[in-house]
Amino acid sequence: MDILVGFATAHGSTREIAGRLAAKLSEAGLKAEARAMETVDDADAYRAFVLGSAVHGQAWLDPAEDFV
Repeated sequence: MDILVGFATAHGSTREIAGRLAAKLSEAGLKAEARAMETVDDADAYRAFVLGSAVHGQAWLDPAEDFV
């Protein structure tokens, strides 16, 4: 994959948004996948990142902060 659309979600809405973004990037001819950031073992496998997280207490969720 070339683009990781990484997400951290509490109730699923951030996952849905990431899926839509990855689909649009793919429609534009790019190789993109939406994936939970805590499941990414090798960030070097990607050339670009679009990252998003649910926000609780004015902060990203721990899996997103840990990934970054």
